[in-house]
Order: sequence, then C-alpha cells, then structure tokens
Amino acid sequence: MRINLICIAAVLSFLYADYTFAGAVFRGFSKKNSENASESAKNTTEGADKASSNAEAGGKAEGNVEAEGKADAAPAPAAEESKNEKVASDEVSAAEMPKKEKAIVGDPVVLKIGRKEFRRSQVLDDMKGLPPQLVKGVNQDRLFAMVRDQRMSTYLMIEQAKKAGMDKTKEFLEKLDQMKEDLMARVFLMKEILPKAENESALKARYAKYVMEFKKTKEHHLYHIMVASEDEAKAVLAELGEGKDFSDVAKRKSVAPSKEKGGDEGFIPLQILPSPMKDTLQALKEGEYTKEAIKTEAGLHIFRVAENRDSVAQKYEDCKDALKQMVVQEEVMKLIERLEKQYNVEKFNEDGSPYVATEPPATN
Repeated sequence: MRINLICIAAVLSFLYADYTFAGAVFRGFSKKNSENASESAKNTTEGADKASSNAEAGGKAEGNVEAEGKADAAPAPAAEESKNEKVASDEVSAAEMPKKEKAIVGDPVVLKIGRKEFRRSQVLDDMKGLPPQLVKGVNQDRLFAMVRDQRMSTYLMIEQAKKAGMDKTKEFLEKLDQMKEDLMARVFLMKEILPKAENESALKARYAKYVMEFKKTKEHHLYHIMVASEDEAKAVLAELGEGKDFSDVAKRKSVAPSKEKGGDEGFIPLQILPSPMKDTLQALKEGEYTKEAIKTEAGLHIFRVAENRDSVAQKYEDCKDALKQMVVQEEVMKLIERLEKQYNVEKFNEDGSPYVATEPPATN
C-alpha cells in the first residue's frame, strides 16, 4: 500500500476544492437568466408606456367632439393602459417565478450515441455529486443539459481513444494501475476521515482546543488613505493637519478599495503587517494618525487608529469550515502514523543511509 504526502495533498484538494470551474459556469448561467428576465420586463414595460402615450394623444385629438362622443371614448385609454400594465406585470412575474418541476414518467432516454443509450437517471446521478451551494438557484433545465453534454463529451473521447488503441498501450496501463491505487486511497480516506470531520462533537472538541491555544494579540481598528505620489500624500496630510475629517478625506483622495467606506479597514492584527508599518502603528494611540506617509510598493499610506483591543477567538459558527479542515488534517496524520507502525515502515535518505526525523524549528 502506498500512502504518501502527494496522495494526502490530492485528497485534501479533492475534498475542499472540486467544482471551482463548474461553479463559475453555473454562476454565469444564473446571471444570464437574471439578465434575460430583466430585459424582457424592461421591453414589455416600455411597450405599455408607448401604448399609453398614443392613447392619450388620441384622446386630445378628439377634444372637439360632442359630449356624448367624449363619454363613449374616455374609458378607452385607461382600459388599454390597464391591459398593457397587466401584460407587463404578468411577464415580470413569470420571469421571476421558478419553473415548476416537470412531471416525468419512467426513465426516458436523454442521449443516444450510435446504439449506446443514456437515461435520465444516469444524468441525475452525475448531478447528485455537485455541491448544493453551487447549483442553488440555477435553472434546472440548463444544469441537466450541461451535465448530459459533459457525459456525452467524455464518452466520445473514450471511444476515440479506444479506436486509437490507447487502452492497450504500456503507458496507459501503467497510469491505470497508478490511478487505481490513488483512487483506492482516496475512497479509503473518505470512508475513514470524512465522517469524523462532519461529527459535531469532534468539531466542538477541536474548537475548544483552538480557544484554549488561542494567543491574544493586539488588534487596531484602522482607517486608511492610500495615494500614488509624494505630492498627494503631502496634500492629504495638510488637510488632516487643518482638522479635516479623516473619512471625508479618504473618500475624496484615497485609491484604496476601502475609500467607499471612508477608509475603514476594520480590526487588523498588527503581526500580519510588514515591519515598517507595524512599528509605526504600534506607537499610535487611539484617535491619532500617522504624521508621515508610509511608503510601500503599492503606494503611500496614511493610517488613523480608531481603537486598540486584544484579539478575540472566532465564534464556533464563523470558523466551522476551518475546523473541519483541521480535523481532516489531524486525522490523516494520525492514520498515517498508525499505518507506519502497523506495516513496519523504514525510511532512508537519498544515499541509502537511515533516515532520522528531526523536529521542525519552533515558530513564534
């Protein structure tokens, strides 16, 4: 049995990073559906407005008609406008309402390639493997068609490869054996590890350990102005020196993404900042700002410290996904250590000499 770090990395990637590309495609479909619905509603409403305007013009042209004629013609524009508004309203409602699930009897054929038939149940099985958060709100007909076409593409490529005799080559057979071993390791790990990562008791126990090991550090609530040149930085500092409001100056002068929020960057642990920036901010008290711009490759930065506090551990629900990954990693390492002892593993250096494990250097 071969279980190595490459396999572990593949498994973790398999568990937490699949379907990224599919997700982008699905979101594209969803966005397109929404845009089409909005465009349809817009066109229909414009038609209603135009019909109403024409009717109003017609009413004015008949202004000299006798009173009896006026009485008969007056309701027509209102009735027409009401009818058009109802049509527009109905179309918008129809666009916004989700499609009702089709009542499909049996298991019909949904794809034929020569004599090979693929049934609806096979495509639905493929769809079950997609993460719910990625397919939520996606048009089901489009999703079904996409998964069906993916099955078609895969089958066609496999058939073409068989015709070329690729399934008989030495290279293919070697890779097939390797894939079988990797797949077997994945399935084994999924069966052994995933249930533990989904176990609420195990997650809460890991959270308790995280809270106990959590080291408090200083966090600063920072407001930030970033500019591109020395002259711009001097102009910003001059305004602040005149008593101008930091957030107002940030909205007008900053090129940082936070400018729309008045430069508010929220609470930031100082240890994640580069040294020049960290050292300068550590010396500031609440309400103070940097009297000189801090220069980095991104530009020149001016900060204001709104509040200082000790960092706090995240709430359980906020870090649940991270806890699952921690549990998976820890359980994988425990499993590997147990199997190494069970199978009497011996490791050697590149030159064949006995391998001696060394402790990694301590990190602060």
